[in-house]
Amino acid sequence: MRTCKNILSFAFSLATLTFFIGCGHYLIPGKFEPLEAAQQQTVGESTRMDILDDGTVTFVQNRLEVSVRPMTDEEINRQYPAQSSDASGPSDELPSNPFTYGNWIDGRTGKSPQRLSIFKITIKNYEYPKVKLDPLMITVESANGRHYYPWGDYDAEEYFRRYPLAFNGLGYLRYKERRDLYTQAKYPDDEFCFSGQEVEGYVVLSKIHDDVGEIAVRIPEFGLRYNYRNEPVETIDLSFRFKRDIKKVKNIEKLAAN
Repeated sequence: MRTCKNILSFAFSLATLTFFIGCGHYLIPGKFEPLEAAQQQTVGESTRMDILDDGTVTFVQNRLEVSVRPMTDEEINRQYPAQSSDASGPSDELPSNPFTYGNWIDGRTGKSPQRLSIFKITIKNYEYPKVKLDPLMITVESANGRHYYPWGDYDAEEYFRRYPLAFNGLGYLRYKERRDLYTQAKYPDDEFCFSGQEVEGYVVLSKIHDDVGEIAVRIPEFGLRYNYRNEPVETIDLSFRFKRDIKKVKNIEKLAAN
């Protein structure tokens, strides 16, 4: 009986080990692409959702446009070329681009990892006296139940403050550069977009997990009309949907090739 139990126990352990070895893999997510216009959420009969060639989803209501576009690391690196390739020398740590790791390559995987998830928000208002989007109200919801929330100034401050150890000279200069670039690029807080104006900027979130294949970017209580106290009297809730393909590889050596 004891021999039989030992055999069964060994067989179970071997099957469990085989299961975990066989199921192990690395996820390689592609870039987010818009869902079809018919799968996007509209608000009322006089509205529509346009899908642009560059991956932008635009809510259109007469002459008001609200656009959301997922940004890739490559696009952001091209926007900040000097700050994305300045990691050289014994005292440097990482490129000073606050949104990506720039030209830094992870020696283990042979590629540059994603640092954050960035969405570009653009408002074009030629319809109302003034409208307002609160970037801190935006949420990103995944199809598998995860929720992501935008960074505020405090989040960015705490994240980048850890890099300049003891506020060394070069490290502190990089910290200030990252903070300034972040402040300039983010969508402005508590700012109206008046008639005839266009306002745009980045909404920054922690990196969306690699196993997330579909998301909805939700903008609640987008203000359309305001009273004399600048209190909203008419708002709408907007949603922008995106998806991406996810590859699976079993060997870490294959990560750099994808």
